Amino acid sequence: MKLIVAVDERWGIGKNRDLLISIPDDMMYYRQTTRGKVVVMGYTTLLSLPNSKPQPGRLNLVLADIEGLKVPGAVVCGSMEQLIRLIGCFDEDDVFDIGGGSMYRQLLPYCKGAHITKMAFDGEADTFIPNLDDLPEWSVKSTTEEKEFDGIRYAFVEYQNASPAEIEMRDRLSSDMSRYFKKKEPLRFSLIDSDDSVYRDELLKIMRAYYHPLSDGFGAEDVERFFRKAGESSFEDYLREQRLIAWTEDLDNLYEKYRFTGRSASVTVMKESLSEFEEDLGTLTFDQITAKYL
Repeated sequence: MKLIVAVDERWGIGKNRDLLISIPDDMMYYRQTTRGKVVVMGYTTLLSLPNSKPQPGRLNLVLADIEGLKVPGAVVCGSMEQLIRLIGCFDEDDVFDIGGGSMYRQLLPYCKGAHITKMAFDGEADTFIPNLDDLPEWSVKSTTEEKEFDGIRYAFVEYQNASPAEIEMRDRLSSDMSRYFKKKEPLRFSLIDSDDSVYRDELLKIMRAYYHPLSDGFGAEDVERFFRKAGESSFEDYLREQRLIAWTEDLDNLYEKYRFTGRSASVTVMKESLSEFEEDLGTLTFDQITAKYL
């Protein structure tokens, strides 16, 4: 795991639950570094995001000791112990701690690296992280040339931890899960002319999971259920089996399972048309549906 954050000259990171300053180049650096990765955050940090929603194009893990909490599009862990265990389901290079202050301090021992945007000014911060320059196990791996924005000089510095605490890794790690959470291409698949309610239910579950991954959220109790029931399955496989995330291969597999039960035809269903398609599936004939969704 790594952490990523911008700090001022006193290693302050925020004031009044907001960033000290927004530097466009730093925002771009953050997006490029974490896109397609697993981002770990506290609940306050989640609330500070635009519209208090999980970040798109990333799997969002949220630490929140709030009983029964579920956040659409995110995975909520109820304790640090549960979060650390879940982090062990992913490749260490795919996980980024994005704050806030408490999360940085608690997860710092487990981080093998840090992406720090060092800003040469005093932002009068009220939230800080430990100064990595003062910690003997941390050292600078690389640094860029200084740039300037609105009179503030800054540079991107990458640190490395010589002795990170170990996280127990699951035997089967999840692969890159970014495809499930990025903007989706319209679904084109083979629709089967079948009255089998199981087939239709499965079809709609896959389509909903494809366009709206983790739409009902995944809470701490769900995480515990995964650890109890999933055996050696990866977290990705478990979510797919539960139809909480989906990809086109899931529709291909469904087609292979039911293709002998009726004729089929290729259709295209866009995200905006999903609700309409669900209604049409129960009211229109197969020929009417295939003609409408050519």
